[in-house]
Amino acid sequence: MKYYFLLLLPFSLAISCNKKPENEPLENKSTTQISIVQRVVGVGKIIPENDIIQLSSPVSGIVTTIHKKENDTVSVGTIILELEHHLEDAKLHQLNYEVSTQAEQVKVEEANREEFEVKFRNSKAELQRLQNLFTKGAETQQTVDDATTALKSLQANLKKLDASVRVSKSRLKEIKAARLVAQIQRNQKIITAPVNGSILELNVLIGGSIAPQQSIAQINPEGKTIAICEIDQLYANKIGIGQMGWIRNLGSSDTLTTGTIYSAYSFLQKKSLFTDQSGEKEDRRVRTIKIMLDEPDKLLLNARVECVIDLSSKVKK
Repeated sequence: MKYYFLLLLPFSLAISCNKKPENEPLENKSTTQISIVQRVVGVGKIIPENDIIQLSSPVSGIVTTIHKKENDTVSVGTIILELEHHLEDAKLHQLNYEVSTQAEQVKVEEANREEFEVKFRNSKAELQRLQNLFTKGAETQQTVDDATTALKSLQANLKKLDASVRVSKSRLKEIKAARLVAQIQRNQKIITAPVNGSILELNVLIGGSIAPQQSIAQINPEGKTIAICEIDQLYANKIGIGQMGWIRNLGSSDTLTTGTIYSAYSFLQKKSLFTDQSGEKEDRRVRTIKIMLDEPDKLLLNARVECVIDLSSKVKK
């Protein structure tokens, strides 16, 4: 009997070791699966809501004056820097003088016309008087003919003066148009802020040369700061407006700030914010979302971050 007991003992121990406890907590089961369903992680960066503006010049030139520096606040029209514009200033001054001169010439032409207009009216009245006298036999035909000739001469001169006034006015408009062009050319040498905001970077020096369309400064436009993130296509349909998110540094579990999704693209696109390596050939599609941050002051612009989206949070209809 003791022999059979010893033989059965190992089998009993094996069975008892393989048997799972009946009271094992449910939360320990499929923990990884639940985490994947409830949260999605995407890669993103911190940007202004209206994006960073790359300031450039429409013309080339040499930098002569710099009025602002990094971190300075600017408003629309604030002068940031100036390119050399002495030639444009001289041309504009010349055209201003020509405008003034031509304006005076128009006044002279109009005064001459008004003078002949008075003579023409008087001559016309005189002719009418002589014709009445001639009808009554109190004046000769020759006198009436001479008055008629004088009236026609005044009328011809009046037409010439009308043409001279029109030419002078046309010339004045032409000079003013040239002045406007000169003003625009000069203004292009003075670089101003296109929006309200602050200067993030200014990469020019006095005496340096810049080319057209070359980026000379970066401006952070006035407004809110957001996180723009890319969510893998596998979870794209689970994303919705109004879902909550956490922003954290890459590879960190510490939350920098929270936010809410307020925009989600209605299409998929290739990765554009970041790729794993240069020249990546994998055709992996992503959905771009924008998150309005609750505490944006804790983050630096252009910082690369992770966006953790809570899929269980309420989605706006």
